[in-house]
Amino acid sequence: MSMPFYIDPEQLTKDRADFSRRGVSRGLPVIAASSAEGIVIIALNSSTSLMKIGEVHDRIAFAGAGKFHEYEALRLAAVRWADTRAYQYSRRDVSASSLANALAHAIGEAFVSAPKPLEIALLLPEVGEHVGDDRIFSLSFDGSLSDHGTFAAIGGVPEGLASRALGADLDKRGADEVIDFCIDELSHTHAHAGTHAEIGILRRGVALRAFERHTPRDMGGKERMKL
Repeated sequence: MSMPFYIDPEQLTKDRADFSRRGVSRGLPVIAASSAEGIVIIALNSSTSLMKIGEVHDRIAFAGAGKFHEYEALRLAAVRWADTRAYQYSRRDVSASSLANALAHAIGEAFVSAPKPLEIALLLPEVGEHVGDDRIFSLSFDGSLSDHGTFAAIGGVPEGLASRALGADLDKRGADEVIDFCIDELSHTHAHAGTHAEIGILRRGVALRAFERHTPRDMGGKERMKL
């Protein structure tokens, strides 16, 4: 009779985390940053048909880095969750906080029990009436959930980006200035950042459907006019 194969649970968890972390780090970066006009979301994306940024509900957006088919499935699940909750209760009962917790549970279960852990990182921004009311949540491949306030970045982001962004007081600037800052930062490590940027804005002061999708040309700006 053969002995059952034993794997140290601690080592198994570490191996799964390392596997997922490598997959996410190879993904192109995604940034969400508060501005005076709303929350700006910028994702570097070499594809013209697969979108990394999308709308979830009235004031909530979704952005992913890593394996597209994995975070796209979670985006669709998030939309269904938001629509169901709005129908059962009220549109005002749909929040990024409750959605993030629901997704964190599902991602955590997959990390523990799925044959292969997810290779994803997510951002869930929710725009408020004022900058201080903005919420930007990030979710990791193991279900870890963080509330970043007014700035967050995932994927293969340049080192020190978060500290430079906080020092630049982006939440006091207009959306165009925030986009210029982010693209300039990303261009240091990604030469084509100005021409491969997918841009979304959660517009402040809009009661319903605050999400807007833009191309770099739409927003104006010195760097983006090269398109």
